[in-house]
Amino acid sequence: MKPETDDLLRLLSPVRRVRGNRLYTADGARYLDLWLDGGRAILGERERQARVQAANAADKGLTRCYPGLYDRRFAKAVLAAWPGFAAIRVFLNDERALAALGRLGAKPETPRVLQTPSSSARFILPRLPCPRPFAPAPVLARSEADFGSERGELVPQLMLAAGARALASWAGAEREGYGPGLWARFDKRLSAWFERDGPWLWARGRPRGAEYERFFRACMAGGALVSPDPDEPSAVPPDFDDGELVKLVRALASAARAD
Repeated sequence: MKPETDDLLRLLSPVRRVRGNRLYTADGARYLDLWLDGGRAILGERERQARVQAANAADKGLTRCYPGLYDRRFAKAVLAAWPGFAAIRVFLNDERALAALGRLGAKPETPRVLQTPSSSARFILPRLPCPRPFAPAPVLARSEADFGSERGELVPQLMLAAGARALASWAGAEREGYGPGLWARFDKRLSAWFERDGPWLWARGRPRGAEYERFFRACMAGGALVSPDPDEPSAVPPDFDDGELVKLVRALASAARAD
């Protein structure tokens, strides 16, 4: 993350526990997490399925960078989630993936779940709905020829198992109601303050700099954590209640009156 985004996150008291999409801090506060670690935690409570899969793989000793049975399973899951791409290379993290793409003279698009890349995108580096410590970095291309001699790298099977499980859990979340009906419930209270595209949220008017910091602080005062980066979206969380949204609206309205 950029230094300024870290600075905003440090406004939080130390986080002592995370449960689903709620954060509990050392000073006794509770926050509704709308940032969800850049979308990686958009599964909420369902995220534990990926964590369990990772733990099971760790119990089998699959923590080393060897080829294994999950290579093909992971590739199939990722290519199914972002149709239109036919080839995949996997890297240990985003930085290593971007370095490889730099050698190819390419800059990828970085879609999240339910974000469709542009038709002109030759490469994408999708962000998986998977806990950051377990998430590999897949790069997708339109064809095998696009990768040239780039072969990707071996990553621990633990990460591939967790990533494939997270994508399966995401498909289940969509079937079980994480969709337009839930997002409309959020809009009913917060549409004056957020622009929405699918589940993804931006501060209305796309403020930046000091203006965005005021927005971020107002959301914290309202018991919600939004993206610390104005260029990165927040998200409608998979679980919330009206009381949490009312508290957030009041804080945002109070901050607007103060301005």
